[in-house]
Amino acid sequence: MLASRTFTMADQIRFATVSGDHNPMHLDATFARRTQAGEPAVHGIHLLLWALDVLARADGGQPAIRRLTARFSRFVAVDAMVATVPAKRNQANARFDLVLDLVVAGLTVAQITVDYGVPARAPEALFCNAVSAPAEPYNLALEQMERMSGRLAFASTPESVATMFPALSGWLGSRRLAALATSSLLVGMVCPGLHSIYGSLAVDACDEKDPEDGLNFRVVSADPRFRLVRLAIVGGGLSGTIESLLHVPPVSQASSHELIDLVEPGEFAGSTALVVGGSRGLGEVTAKLLAMGGAKVVITYRVGRTEADAVVGDIRAAGGICNALAYDAGKAAEPQLSTLGAAPTHAYYFASPTIFRAKSALFARARLDAFLDTYVDGFLGLAQALRARRSDVSLFYPSSDFVVERPRGMIEYAMAKAAGENLCSEMNLTWAPLHATVERLPRLLTDQTASIIGTRFVSSAERLLPVLRKVQSWTLQAA
Repeated sequence: MLASRTFTMADQIRFATVSGDHNPMHLDATFARRTQAGEPAVHGIHLLLWALDVLARADGGQPAIRRLTARFSRFVAVDAMVATVPAKRNQANARFDLVLDLVVAGLTVAQITVDYGVPARAPEALFCNAVSAPAEPYNLALEQMERMSGRLAFASTPESVATMFPALSGWLGSRRLAALATSSLLVGMVCPGLHSIYGSLAVDACDEKDPEDGLNFRVVSADPRFRLVRLAIVGGGLSGTIESLLHVPPVSQASSHELIDLVEPGEFAGSTALVVGGSRGLGEVTAKLLAMGGAKVVITYRVGRTEADAVVGDIRAAGGICNALAYDAGKAAEPQLSTLGAAPTHAYYFASPTIFRAKSALFARARLDAFLDTYVDGFLGLAQALRARRSDVSLFYPSSDFVVERPRGMIEYAMAKAAGENLCSEMNLTWAPLHATVERLPRLLTDQTASIIGTRFVSSAERLLPVLRKVQSWTLQAA
């Protein structure tokens, strides 16, 4: 290992300022949680430049860079430990990996290859019109990207970028360094823009015919089958290609107006339902169905206040009753429920950490603990707090088909959900008339499952509605 580092949000902001890449996937926890990353991710180019800077400090006086390639295979979360690990070195090139050193130690997140040699002759310039960097990332369809081209000015002077990576600046040159930073601006803000993932980079160092501080680009192809965009770039002493992907946009669940015909008028009237995690996903669908059936609904959110307000507004616009409450399943339940007012007759528990994460080990105890914190301890704390208010509260615990199917890499999730099922059984034996209904659900369309290519999803509303009717039937008396 050459070096290790933890990238903080302060590091994110500094690189965003220097590069011009302010894509919310890197800076906004609420936005990032609805992407494949699940949480703010470190800029891929920031990782690349840091790793090269580490190599430059470790091997002072190495030959000039002739060619640079990088492939980013996984996200690196802010506050995660990253290490640079040499993989292969010889006189012609130096190849090393970025390795994520969290609970999945040894998991490769990027591969970088440096080829040494004399810079090439400058290619013919891509004659492009100037494109201004947008204040907000473009949200374009693939068809709009097909013929895009332009020239992006560097967001900062080469000297400003060099301040962050001084050793690399002396090796690669500050203008090439600035051009690489600008490639992050190109992908994250312009093309593809909002829903982009920086996939790979292959560039040659070259002489410069055009001394202006900018990066020319042209879209070579935009493939809808794989949501893949390939760009040619020239500028700042570099020429080559970038491949980027479009991640699936956040899933939009059906509106209350669209769901109202699925429920019988007033079938849930007289009940007060608390929906934990009701600001999006299955919790959002549950809240809308209950409200359209006449229930008084309170949804909770942990970080998505704006999304929760949107769900409340949607339900009220369709004639339902709904309020929102800040709630963190990882904290004591009772103080957070102090403003509820009437004791809920029903509660639906959709709190969930990020489910799908790559790992290198067969089993990761820290990952299991994270799931248990939410799916067992969090649910138990909520049940205790609600039972103190009303002894016959009816609870819903959403389990998963994964308990028996156990897809590869999901053993910790399956174990935690199985533990939650056992907890519910014990509650029903010991705490009656409180009752916890358990239902194993298949993959339903949410932000966490939308990126799974080729998956056909069952309608969330149609799958959930029979479950809601079962849960609602357990109440012994109306609130």
